[in-house]
Amino acid sequence: MLSMEDFITAVFCCVDDLLKEVTNGKPMRSRGFQASLSDSEVITMEIVAEFQGIDTDKGIWQYFRRHWFSMFPQMKSRSTFVHFALA
Repeated sequence: MLSMEDFITAVFCCVDDLLKEVTNGKPMRSRGFQASLSDSEVITMEIVAEFQGIDTDKGIWQYFRRHWFSMFPQMKSRSTFVHFALA
């Protein structure tokens, strides 16, 4: 059984590899201000949260801010996270 940290890392690696394939290595967002989290990080957070039964952007932000901030140190305010999660 994977630890949660290993699970998050595995999800990130899969998401990052697939995203690079699908987008040919180009960022999904090309407008607006520079994102503090990568597309792969935001998608990883969304997937992991769903596995944890967390289905609101507020809940996702709170969970990762409280438990996994060390893995996502560039996480800024909740409103910034929500902006990129919806982009």
